[in-house]
Amino acid sequence: MPHDEGKSCVSGTWLNQPAPEIVVTSASPTDEHRSFLSTVPAAVVGLVIVAACARIWGLRWGLPDSTHLFSYHPDEYHSLRGLLSLALSGDLNPHFFNYGSLYLYLVAAAGVLGHGLLISSLSLETIPEALRLWTLDARVVSVLAGVLTVVTVYVLARRVWSNLPAVCCALLLAVAPLHVLNSHYGTVDVTQTLFVTLALLFSVRLVESGRWQDCAWAGLMVGLAASTKYSGLLVVVAPLTAIALSCGNNASGCRASDTARKMLIVLGMAALGFALTSPFTFLAWSEAKQGILFELEHMRVGEPLAVAAEPNGLWFHAKNLLAPGAGPIVLMALVGWAMAVVRRQRQLLPIAVFACLWAVMIGLANVRYARYEVALLPALVVLGTYPIALLLRGRRNYRWAGYLLIAVCVVPILLWSGQLCSGLARCDPRSQALAEIVEATPRDARIGLVRDPWFDVPPVDYCNGGAVLRRNPLWRLYRRPVRDLVITGLNQELLSAQAPHTFVLSEFNSRAGLLAGDAATISFVSALLTSYETRGPYGGLPLSFVPWELGSDWLYPWPQIHIFARKSSPTGGGE
Repeated sequence: MPHDEGKSCVSGTWLNQPAPEIVVTSASPTDEHRSFLSTVPAAVVGLVIVAACARIWGLRWGLPDSTHLFSYHPDEYHSLRGLLSLALSGDLNPHFFNYGSLYLYLVAAAGVLGHGLLISSLSLETIPEALRLWTLDARVVSVLAGVLTVVTVYVLARRVWSNLPAVCCALLLAVAPLHVLNSHYGTVDVTQTLFVTLALLFSVRLVESGRWQDCAWAGLMVGLAASTKYSGLLVVVAPLTAIALSCGNNASGCRASDTARKMLIVLGMAALGFALTSPFTFLAWSEAKQGILFELEHMRVGEPLAVAAEPNGLWFHAKNLLAPGAGPIVLMALVGWAMAVVRRQRQLLPIAVFACLWAVMIGLANVRYARYEVALLPALVVLGTYPIALLLRGRRNYRWAGYLLIAVCVVPILLWSGQLCSGLARCDPRSQALAEIVEATPRDARIGLVRDPWFDVPPVDYCNGGAVLRRNPLWRLYRRPVRDLVITGLNQELLSAQAPHTFVLSEFNSRAGLLAGDAATISFVSALLTSYETRGPYGGLPLSFVPWELGSDWLYPWPQIHIFARKSSPTGGGE
């Protein structure tokens, strides 16, 4: 809701008018203020409770335990790099620059505050417990960031609409399955989304006020978003758009020099926010450059089989958002985006510009992960609530349609989020499969894998960090395979030559290849089906009514795993 009554409004733009729930002709300003105070705390407290419960339920899924050194999320180890660098060598340089450093420092701060004593007593014996507790600390940071994002969306929407549409808007994000699931991960995406949303909030304030202070705050949030993950820099388009719009919102006119200065303030504060929270990007530039160039090349080249399986990036992300990501609200957001552009709703235009460019950016990238959509969700729920807000503000005869749309948007994503959280709270499929593998494989026999033990297979070795971490001198000390291991890749001839007694296949090994029709993957799976008996599957996404394949990062807690037991002993060379 606008706070600067002296600013002129666009003709026919109800967004810049006082909300009907607050401004009542017969009420005094004091009554109006009291009404606002009486409704906002209850709404915010309710939203916080809903958002927190959805994100805490199942938060301990896949944490390190006596069977595996690293968590079952492939990226959570990297979130501990800042804390590990501090604990092992007293170095503030995280030595990891694929992302900015802000989230790594937030995790380090959480680890010091929550379990700081582990730093002074770190040893080979205590490192496993430290990894478990610090991974949980990283997830707590994501939970807090997720809850704060829900509150920020409420505040943003409350500035634009009345209380009920704002509550609806924030509730949609509070129970959005994609945001809920990623809030259970100790990774950068949810924290980046918080700073992106704050940048959008200050951009809306900029449209209303055009104040220098809002320029500075918006720029700072842009810098923090980029410092969490480099792609967050794109949200700079929102305050820059807002500055251009605030000129037209000023009845006395606006000088071009003022506009240029405000844009420079945004860019300067963004640079300052990034530099202060990712200092070693500059202080250790030769090291940082390698990580940045790797990410750029990764986005350009992608993962060939995944790209072949999903050649259209925009359609890939649309599927992950429609079901089960954000459901009907995505369709409502398309309507809201078109209405905001056609009707030139000043407060929504910075959000609409950002949403469009972010969708194009992730759609053009040749790396396909649903988590890239997380930062888009706040913009989607705000734009998607626009038609609902219009109906709720309209004639009494049409308000029922607004309430119906709220139910249509909230109910399916609430059910999907409930299924996800319930699945996270259950026993992990990798633990179930490990017991079966140990029982089915004689002690002198071998277990076959496509690649070194990693997050996607049962922990047949305690050091389950994949090939990169298993080569690290420190983590190599924790290797404890349950049986001798054979790594075959997707090589049918090597599988036949080595003939392991038991073979473990995760869908992460074969899914993209099978979807893309890759000949090597098809031949390898066919050889397994011919020479081995199948047990399982274990795991699988615990969602119903999803009509298509989802991005692989939906499956981190529930990879589908098949165990193959050899039908007969080979004639030679197998054992």
